[in-house]
Amino acid sequence: MSDPRPALSRRSLRRMLALLCVMVRAIQPLHAAEADGAPPISPGFSYVADAVTVLDGGAGRGGVVIGRADAWVDVDGGVVGLGALSAHVDLMAVHGPDLSGRWVGDAQGVSNIAAPPQHHLFEAWLRWRLSDNAAPLAITAKAGLIDLNSEFDVQAIGALFIHSSHGSGPELGQSGPNGPSVFPVAASGVVLTGATHGNAMLRLGVFDALAGSVDDANLPALRLPGTTGALVIGQVDVPVAALGEGGGVHLGAWRYSRPQPRTDDETAAAWSQGVFALVEVSFAPKWHGWVRAGLADARTNAVVGYCGAGVVRDAGDWQLGLAMARAWLGAQTRRTLGARTAETALELTAARAVTRWMTIQPDLQYVIAPSWDLALRNALVAGLRLRLNWAR
Repeated sequence: MSDPRPALSRRSLRRMLALLCVMVRAIQPLHAAEADGAPPISPGFSYVADAVTVLDGGAGRGGVVIGRADAWVDVDGGVVGLGALSAHVDLMAVHGPDLSGRWVGDAQGVSNIAAPPQHHLFEAWLRWRLSDNAAPLAITAKAGLIDLNSEFDVQAIGALFIHSSHGSGPELGQSGPNGPSVFPVAASGVVLTGATHGNAMLRLGVFDALAGSVDDANLPALRLPGTTGALVIGQVDVPVAALGEGGGVHLGAWRYSRPQPRTDDETAAAWSQGVFALVEVSFAPKWHGWVRAGLADARTNAVVGYCGAGVVRDAGDWQLGLAMARAWLGAQTRRTLGARTAETALELTAARAVTRWMTIQPDLQYVIAPSWDLALRNALVAGLRLRLNWAR
């Protein structure tokens, strides 16, 4: 069975690269005058590819290659005399077939770069520093096309892993009419952040409820947040010395401003809302771990509960990790679909930086009850990730 979605064309890639070249060429004169320290204009490029093979079970046997390319520019407003201002623009392209739908059969996603083939503007935002960093409360504001998961529900230790749920939890990441403002399509939003000298932090965000265009959900659209309803989210980050270096507690809550279709009756509506908690800890200088849990309103969300956890070991040039991601299906959805209670993914991974700009990462996952489907066998999935990264 072939994937009906069009593959990313070479012509589209050439257009994106040409645009990046124009952006870089335009800022070269500014680089010539930069002073010592961090450059005021910082272009960058990354490419991540996953070669994945389903060894047993799932929806189908076989191997595929998927990839994501990003080209971005960060600008310090000091180059134009606006030191409190900074900007970021990210162009993104994704290629490859439907890994989860066609081969693995899972719902959470064994790869965090898997998406329908597309190329578009992913992020474009401005950030203002509203108070001096020496103030008791440092306040910043950010507005534009924003990846919600770059500000909220960030699992710093879990970022090592390839599975999607170790980025943003599925009870949040699969909410809303087209998912929230996360990969692969961001929505317009405004984020206010307040940080104390003790590094405690409060974040408040308002995002447009619909990520993507009204006519094509795979295309970005810059609208005033709230035009199609709003996703309101808040998070408190509290560092805890007893949890080791970098350890802390993170608590968040979210709600859509407009009622969403119910899971048991799409002609009726109810509120879509949820909460999540994350604890990160360093056991020893080379051992780190985390636990994350989340709940969502069962009336409007198929995934009503989630628990994820893992440990990471720094072993010389390698980072080794073991993680678990378990997503519960709501009772009403289970009855409607005749499905199982939970999907669980176990992941064993290892990453090594071969050079300053290249990292390799062999990976093994075992998915229990893919998509909660009674007809699907547990899937054993092997993969290899290649990450290329360059930034000035």
